[in-house]
Amino acid sequence: MDTTASTVIFRHQSDIHVGIQTVDYDRPAIGYIEQGTKLIHLADRYVTVRAGELFHLDRGTHYVENTPADPAHPFRQTLFFYTPSDLRNDFTPPQTVASANRLCAQCRNRTDIYTYPAWPVIEEFFHSVHRFVSARLHLSHPELSHLKLCELLQLLLTQPGCCVCRPVCQAVSNGPRTIDEVVRDNVLTDIALSELASLCGMSLSSFKNAFYRRFHTSPHKWLIEQRLVRARLQLISTSKSVSEIAHACRFNNVSHFIRLFRERFGTTPAAYRLHYSDGRADV
Repeated sequence: MDTTASTVIFRHQSDIHVGIQTVDYDRPAIGYIEQGTKLIHLADRYVTVRAGELFHLDRGTHYVENTPADPAHPFRQTLFFYTPSDLRNDFTPPQTVASANRLCAQCRNRTDIYTYPAWPVIEEFFHSVHRFVSARLHLSHPELSHLKLCELLQLLLTQPGCCVCRPVCQAVSNGPRTIDEVVRDNVLTDIALSELASLCGMSLSSFKNAFYRRFHTSPHKWLIEQRLVRARLQLISTSKSVSEIAHACRFNNVSHFIRLFRERFGTTPAAYRLHYSDGRADV
């Protein structure tokens, strides 16, 4: 995949189930599952994306599990990687984007992983993208990839309530973000609570109150839990050492990390990894 280009179209096929994998995206992606099933593992649950469904993933680290439908039908997906500037153009008036952003902000989705069933026009669009990629036109004519992305956004905007529009339009319009979006984006950063509050357009006290109403715990306890579960996912999806994972998940003291992990999961990180590799640990 060419990560130097602006819009990138990536079509992926997998013939076997290889378990949970870690993927790092340097830009957000709109995806479509053609065959098979995709599990997107989160801190405390996972989101299932089935064949014939759209999904959106923000930039950052994700833990995914791609499963073929059966031996004769491999897993297939198409991804559009984009930047907000790719979609700021004369094809899409700002008022249209702002309207869609307000509409989709009412969505009940609480995971920041947005999915929506494709409809016939979208299915036909991705069939045309398959032909476009098979002819390798996306490599020789990158401007056509940009036009395809603009076409995709226009089609998404024709479907009222398509929540995949929500993160796309929010990025394009720089609209207000929900408390869920802000805190989940900053789980693995060292940002201060006051800065999180500012990103949500709240005072620190209002942010803490809103956070407790939403998550029923304090920001500190929630962040520790999120980081521990992300460490667990890295243990079973990467070959990083326990020390590397501890630091990646913002635990500066490895011994403290091991103690917290044992308290949360009942075993040490090394033992958890071993049990999972033996097929005896629950994910």
